[in-house]
Amino acid sequence: MPRAINSRDDAAALQVDVQSKTFAAVAGRVAHTVLRNVSLAVAPKSFVVITGPSGCGKSTLLNIVAGLDRDYEGQIRFSAADPRVSFIFQTPRLLPWCTVEQNIALPLADGDPRRANIPELLARVGLSGAETAYPERLSLGMQRRVAIARGFVLEPDILLMDEPFVSLDDPTAHALRTLVVELWQRHRATVLFVTHDRTESVRLATRIVRMAALTDGLASNIVSDTAVALTEAQRADPVAVRAELARVFDAA
Repeated sequence: MPRAINSRDDAAALQVDVQSKTFAAVAGRVAHTVLRNVSLAVAPKSFVVITGPSGCGKSTLLNIVAGLDRDYEGQIRFSAADPRVSFIFQTPRLLPWCTVEQNIALPLADGDPRRANIPELLARVGLSGAETAYPERLSLGMQRRVAIARGFVLEPDILLMDEPFVSLDDPTAHALRTLVVELWQRHRATVLFVTHDRTESVRLATRIVRMAALTDGLASNIVSDTAVALTEAQRADPVAVRAELARVFDAA
């Protein structure tokens, strides 16, 4: 049975040890093991990008860390006694009957002092003046900004992001990547970020974990685990990014 264990080891904000995750046989399909021997020790305040092809278990892994999927063999350990965990999904998942401000406040109880930070967050994500707007009035890029603000309003210890910029045009995705980095540098959460986009991974990560779909001879989904040491200036330099892409992906 899975267990979430609060570890006293301060060297890692998050320790993941998923021995096996199998989806049961259903509707005539055979049982399918999607994760095997996935072990990660995630340093505090790091930005770890998990990348790999569709079907290799990236989103499943985030769901396990978040506690949304408890049907697996293994353990998840947090260094904090009661960590605050936020999850930004592939879709914004805004409540259509709630305003922008109400959607951002959803993780907070009534009277929570962090509600006072919502106007500042709205300004940082470029949505000042949109407090009373409803999601149907917003573009997809604006909806994703609301979801990002909601992810940070909790002041999370652990922030999980599952392809939050998928389906956006390049300029909008670039603007939101910049926004996330700015918010992360300010709040310093420990981030697990899933993406298919290799260039995005190099521009964001302090560390890139590459996963592969299981085959009969594969002992673990993780095929490489590489630190990224680019400076902020280098992350904006296409030449430096291409060189790092080659180092991380082509040589692995």
